[in-house]
Amino acid sequence: MYLLARRFGVVAITLALAGCTTTPAEFNNKPAAVSKAALCKTALETQDPAFQFQLVSEVNRRGMSMLECEQMVAQQRQAAAVLVGLALVGTAAAVCANGNCGGGGYTPYRRYPGNCYSYYDRAADGSLCGNRSAMSRPGGWQ
Repeated sequence: MYLLARRFGVVAITLALAGCTTTPAEFNNKPAAVSKAALCKTALETQDPAFQFQLVSEVNRRGMSMLECEQMVAQQRQAAAVLVGLALVGTAAAVCANGNCGGGGYTPYRRYPGNCYSYYDRAADGSLCGNRSAMSRPGGWQ
């Protein structure tokens, strides 16, 4: 359930950021109602030169430059990337917390409580256990 909620959050953020543009009809209806973010993003992404001219004119009317628009859109994209990255890291951490991603070794008699039972097991950080393993130490694991 937790993973489903995180995935829904990522999808919602992605759709919200994708929706931060405006159409010619919305813009022509009431230019002042269009947010600065939507105005800048649309001005930078549109392929229609006439519509782009209208958008740049509105940006200038609001006292901004296109350089400021580019910086604003770049910051929004970076923030979106950070949010998506945090969501992915959080999801991975939740999966590992539930599924014991740290590795663990095969023990024929008893369950070893750590990650490094044998030389070929992987430690929690993903590295090979090698000589740190329980079986590599004198006396092995008791």
